[in-house]
Order: sequence, then C-alpha cells, then structure tokens
Amino acid sequence: MRLTVIVSCVAVLISGCALRPRYADFVTSKTPGKELTFLVTDADTARPVPNAKIEVSELRNKLTVTTGADGTFKLPVEKKYLDENPVFVVSLPKGILQYRLALAPLPVTPVEPVIAPPAGPPPPALEAIPDAGTPASNG
Repeated sequence: MRLTVIVSCVAVLISGCALRPRYADFVTSKTPGKELTFLVTDADTARPVPNAKIEVSELRNKLTVTTGADGTFKLPVEKKYLDENPVFVVSLPKGILQYRLALAPLPVTPVEPVIAPPAGPPPPALEAIPDAGTPASNG
C-alpha cells in the first residue's frame, strides 16, 4: 500500500514537470536579439494575466520576473540558459486556474498609405503669367 502511494506521488510530480515549458522550447542558438517578450494568458478566457510570478531556474542560473498589466515579461537570450534549459514555473494570481505561455506577438507599426499618381497622361503644362509689377511685352 505504501509503495503504491509513493509511486503515485512520483508519477504526479513527473507528469507535472513534463507539462511545464522549458527555455529551449522558445530559444535556440539562432534566436536573434538580446531578449524575448513572453505573454501569459488565462487558458479559459485568453485574457492577459497580470502579476503572475515567473521563475526560470534549474541549477545555477535563476531568474524571477512578474508579468506586467498586459501579461508580458521579458527574458534574456543567453547561452548559459540555453545550456541549462531551465523550466518555467508560473505562480498564478488568485482566480486564475490555468495559463498559456507563448512568445508575445511583435508590435505592429502603422504604415502611412502610399498615394499613387493618377493613371494617364500628365496634365498640360501651365503657362507662366507675368507678374503684375512687370510690364508685358508686345512682342
């Protein structure tokens, strides 16, 4: 009986860790930039989760951050974290039961519309009108 309880507890712990995302799920040796922005959302409503505590640690290297009002947080892109491949441990605020972790979408910069010139021949050239202070020549 005791062995069954121990095996069940170990199975739950292992399965819980297997479901947690790891650093290498988001970062590779070819990831550009010095940091990445992540987004934590409520799995049920897809709304951003503010004030979630994120701990990224494994052995020697440990980072702890908190999501902002928009549910985002930033982590550095560094070889030492990739080599260690730490697990993301997310502590959710009250009322949130499940979460999703993803890279935040890149911000979209508005682009000014380009106005194309009208199709067809160019308009006729305008003739210069003499200045009122200059007498016109009778040619």
